[in-house]
Amino acid sequence: MDGMLGRTPELGRLASYRGPERRRGSPDRWWRQALEEIDLGVCLVTGVGQLLYANSTARAQLDEMSPLQLLDGALVAPQRVDQQRLEQALTDVQRGLRHLICLGRGPMRLSLSVLPLPEGQGRPGQALLVLGKRNLCGELPMLAFAREHQLTAAERQVLQALCAGLQPQEIAQRNGVAISTVRTQIASVRAKTATESIRDLVAMVAQLPPMQGVLRAMEYR
Repeated sequence: MDGMLGRTPELGRLASYRGPERRRGSPDRWWRQALEEIDLGVCLVTGVGQLLYANSTARAQLDEMSPLQLLDGALVAPQRVDQQRLEQALTDVQRGLRHLICLGRGPMRLSLSVLPLPEGQGRPGQALLVLGKRNLCGELPMLAFAREHQLTAAERQVLQALCAGLQPQEIAQRNGVAISTVRTQIASVRAKTATESIRDLVAMVAQLPPMQGVLRAMEYR
């Protein structure tokens, strides 16, 4: 996929151009750096789906298994019904309408927002695509959350399993421990985070802001 991105004419010109808006300290440079710091896929496209920009998180999501892919410099959906949804959303962008569409089915299902850019922040017809998260919480936010609330390594693993939808009994079987041990760990996590239930705990984690890992972001610079 990185190779495909490298062949995209728009991205190639953006990478090689060093005019005023590409120089160090320019607004263009800063907003691109800002988008690389969040673990949330963001793409800028034309009204016909031609890709103008994608941050590293988006590029990682647009793989050959994704219901939204990059082909010949354009974002397309392999399934015809999904492609029709995407094209309709991009058409409606011309009228200033916003869309939330879902592409694909099963584990690879992808939701994305299709948003028109405000006047003065893009050429007419350009759209901002924000891709839904594949995981409830990324690794870095989870680590930061665990550190903030002084969770042990075992407690963090239990919390990650809960966020993945596993039940306490399943967690116990996976970790090879008694169910009572898992329940004790969950109680400890709830006490440290001041949450009243597992549902409240998972909801708290779901609201964490997406953070991009430094090494992971650097791979695409």
